[in-house]
Amino acid sequence: MRKIKGFKLVLRPHEVKRRAKKAGLDLEAAGLPEPVLLKTLDRLAKAVAPGVLFDTFGATDPDQTLLSPMPGLAYSLIIASLANGFEPIREKETTLPAALWPVLDETALDECVRFASGLIADEAEKDNCELSPISPVNTADALAAAVRKLDGAKLGVRLNEGRLAPAASLAVSLSWLAKSKAKGRK
Repeated sequence: MRKIKGFKLVLRPHEVKRRAKKAGLDLEAAGLPEPVLLKTLDRLAKAVAPGVLFDTFGATDPDQTLLSPMPGLAYSLIIASLANGFEPIREKETTLPAALWPVLDETALDECVRFASGLIADEAEKDNCELSPISPVNTADALAAAVRKLDGAKLGVRLNEGRLAPAASLAVSLSWLAKSKAKGRK
């Protein structure tokens, strides 16, 4: 199991804008034109304490059917957390629209998962494997197994009424699949 805390979190402005638009928010009208948004995202990213736990388990693991998105050679689990997320900053940042905070949480957690899955992809490449698409772990049984297997307490993540706590936490799974060999012309 690997644990990485306090890595540099990059909140990409175009991704925040895309998700905000999908959520029905107009950032320009909310007083967040591009330059202001860039400075705000940079300041917010520095104020958050991101962390990830991840590990890879073999095909014979007893929890594979519960946690693995598809049968493969192995599977990897990732738990990402922002600890208290943007909650401590939220009271001070009264100029930001309330509907933007969930968008920021979601974007930051996806960046944490992207960071960890990039490291896992490098390991998979060495074993001549490729990774399946990221699958969220969201059933209570699967979340309990993920927190137990990765020892979520190391990041302060626990299961509370079938959900991860703190709220700014996420669990995902990826399967390791054998790369198909290209067939050349004869």
